[in-house]
Amino acid sequence: MEHHAEAIASGSLAGTNAVLQALGHAPLVLPRSIAIGDIIAYANEKMETKEGRRNRYTFAGAEYFEHMKEAGLYTLDVKEIEERIEKAGLKDVFKKKLI
Repeated sequence: MEHHAEAIASGSLAGTNAVLQALGHAPLVLPRSIAIGDIIAYANEKMETKEGRRNRYTFAGAEYFEHMKEAGLYTLDVKEIEERIEKAGLKDVFKKKLI
């Protein structure tokens, strides 16, 4: 059961952004202050290089996992994660009715 968190989060973001685009609204961009926003940005940056296109970027993967720790994003503290989400203005963002 690897990579489920990344797939669920990025799929939810893609679906939300598809609806936002259809409604003529700007897409939701997740900030690097939260792990899912950071992994998306990190992977996009790495994919711009030949070497980077050879790698997979996951929360469990060695390269991104090390980056996540260095960036201070790795934690198992649910309260800390909730506080980051709240601070980013994203609490219940996927629960909001778009149409």
